Amino acid sequence: MSYSMVEMIDNRIHNIFSVPEAYALSPFDLEGFRDHLLFTILKDSYDIVVPKQSVRASRGSDADDLRMRDSRIKAYAQYYRDLQYKRIKENTGIEVPELLSKDVSSMKGKLSGHQLSEMQYFELNTMAEQPLLKAIINKRICDVKKISNATFKEYYSKYDELVESLVAKLDGSDDDVLFAAVALFTLEWKYQVELFYACAVQAENLGIDEVPVERIGALCAELNMVIPPDFTTRLHTESRFVLHRMDLVPSVYSASKEEWAEIEDKLYQYFTAEYYIKNEIVRKWTLSEFFARYSTKAQWADFIRQHRIPPGKRATFGQAGQWSLQIPIRAPLCRGKTAMSAPAPARVPISARLVPPLLFGKIFASYVIG
Repeated sequence: MSYSMVEMIDNRIHNIFSVPEAYALSPFDLEGFRDHLLFTILKDSYDIVVPKQSVRASRGSDADDLRMRDSRIKAYAQYYRDLQYKRIKENTGIEVPELLSKDVSSMKGKLSGHQLSEMQYFELNTMAEQPLLKAIINKRICDVKKISNATFKEYYSKYDELVESLVAKLDGSDDDVLFAAVALFTLEWKYQVELFYACAVQAENLGIDEVPVERIGALCAELNMVIPPDFTTRLHTESRFVLHRMDLVPSVYSASKEEWAEIEDKLYQYFTAEYYIKNEIVRKWTLSEFFARYSTKAQWADFIRQHRIPPGKRATFGQAGQWSLQIPIRAPLCRGKTAMSAPAPARVPISARLVPPLLFGKIFASYVIG
């Protein structure tokens, strides 16, 4: 390419935001949006170029117990994808066929089978092997009778080990960097563990028992919003500002109505710009397809290294003994769902944290698919 990927995205952003200094306000600016946008484009490019193979080939074995395990995992994952498809269709009238299971009933389908990339197979295995994620998906996390404080800490510790192993890969080869960055982004996008934990900690620090559902929803939910200039067209999207949303957690609880309205307006403008830029046709390809064709994985990995994406920023939760486990941390999260039904810096080791599990579960209850 005649100019860099960053320059290519910057040009498009500046065409939309003609007065960039107007967006240079805290807690995030156009450069932060650029990093997020380019990473999500490269993530899609990565999905395009990585090889895919059958579940059996990914598994590396045809042992009955492993084959049945994979079958159960696929069925479990598809159940919740079907729920998401139904909810989106009922709420917006939009169908997302990518959420539906592939038809393998025909001869052609049987021969090709379910083709998965290494990342997709990792996601399935992670769902099966991480009890915290399973508890989030089936909403057991919302009930202290089902998930005790001790169990919650055990689950979180196991998840923490997974994340640390991925963070370590960010100092590895190009392939390691890409895999780890995409995996970390995907886990936080789909499960919001770090975000909701940070929200729970912030709430307890401030002695707040209520969940600001709409504000948290703006950071992680499926959004159905009208878009300019005529405000007659609706955009259904997911709030995926994963790379910088941790910076917004203090504002969730402390910003005035006017300050939050400005943040929310900026987010919505970013989501709209992201939609148009990601769907722009360059020659005959989307930007993800264009980068998959005309840039290299080495360039993608260099961008991630230079911008430390992700984890870039992760929540720091203070020292052990800071939290009062008597505060019902999960309770506020376990109320009804919101209209916006949902889904990083030095990391503090799990040994240095004292997890506030009740409020954590309470926040999840407002967003987890059910």
